[in-house]
Amino acid sequence: MMDATDAVLIEKALGGDEQAFAELVRRYQGAVCGVVRRLLGASPDWEDAVQETFLRAFSALGKFDPRYPFGPWVLRIATNYCIDQLRKRKNMKTRLWSELGELEQERLLRDFSGEDARDSTGARDVDGYAEIAQTLVNGLNPKYKAAFVLREVEEREYGEVAKILGTSEVTARVRVSRARSELQKKFNAWRAGRGERGR
Repeated sequence: MMDATDAVLIEKALGGDEQAFAELVRRYQGAVCGVVRRLLGASPDWEDAVQETFLRAFSALGKFDPRYPFGPWVLRIATNYCIDQLRKRKNMKTRLWSELGELEQERLLRDFSGEDARDSTGARDVDGYAEIAQTLVNGLNPKYKAAFVLREVEEREYGEVAKILGTSEVTARVRVSRARSELQKKFNAWRAGRGERGR
């Protein structure tokens, strides 16, 4: 069920009270920012995406079903917007796994396997490493990436992931599983290649 104060604010916003909607934005801006930044990465567009999310929420407020919580509803708007933006990026040049150097692949895959990531000098390369990890996740299908980020990065329960994505819990689980599987395949391919090179 929706928070009673959210229900009051929505009712007032629908009646034309701009301050009521501003309070809803204040309450949920942090959560929306978190999802948007994790899905779009270090994109200069993330602030615009947050603003667009709330503009769309305001426009669709009359269609909101008050029997359900407002938070997952506004996060679904944010996620859908980000998925659309990720699809539009397809025509932009992205680095494929095969284009990464051996050292980059090694660092990235150690991160996913939980091993300590150190370069040849023994120093931790946190910034470059995080960028490579983001490259791999960015290569996922946008729907799988959204599910993966919500579950694995934001650590949300599958039920909440499903609500945000507007899918069943089974579909949310399948998308996360496929994202993991794709990442694991890349990891296994690298390990097999590394073993052959080492002989």
